[in-house]
Amino acid sequence: MKISSRALAYISILAGASSTAAAEKCLSGSFILEYEGDCDRETLVEVFNDQVFGPAKSSACDGVTAEEELVAQLAAAVPSTTIEEFCANIYKSQPEVPFTDILKKDENMTYEKAFFLGHSSLQEEVETTYETSDGSATSVLKEDGELVRAHYQGSAQTKKTEWPKLPNFASSGTDSHGQPTCTTSAAMCCWTKDRQAADNNGNCNRNTYSENCVDSNPGDNTDLCFVDLER
Repeated sequence: MKISSRALAYISILAGASSTAAAEKCLSGSFILEYEGDCDRETLVEVFNDQVFGPAKSSACDGVTAEEELVAQLAAAVPSTTIEEFCANIYKSQPEVPFTDILKKDENMTYEKAFFLGHSSLQEEVETTYETSDGSATSVLKEDGELVRAHYQGSAQTKKTEWPKLPNFASSGTDSHGQPTCTTSAAMCCWTKDRQAADNNGNCNRNTYSENCVDSNPGDNTDLCFVDLER
């Protein structure tokens, strides 16, 4: 997920006020960093150097690196913070998309629960030409799963997606912000067959699924015949 430049403008508030226990810093005044991308130490230091430290550097900063100055600026802010804490707060403040917005089914997430159990139409219905009089294909995964692709290429690029509140992921574990999460911090789906013809994913590469691809295997990275969840 990419954080928005609007969120990073928050750094101007932090750097604009000095703490009584301020760390040594060589630049005075507030500043704003604007960019789109990840929020981590390496990226912030690079942006800070390009937009603030480099252009404003004076003799007072001789011997001081951009990273040292950014650390000092954040330490001197009110409230005092670190690069890691700052990025965590930025991420926490980002807009969150409800998980139900992806497939736009019912609010009880009945369909999503079935999906993560491996029993939804996305897994069980295979492409076929037997359901139409003109021989056109139905249950085409690219079409049936269009909302998932649209979410990934759209909202998921700039917003967080809510962790699904499903019994599939019930756990006593919480993340660094006290939010419920699974202890493995991962969700996995096992696909046991190739359900669409000629999509370059699996060994069903002929044009007609119903005649040539019954019970064909999916892509190698998802072809699992046994899973031991205790390991």
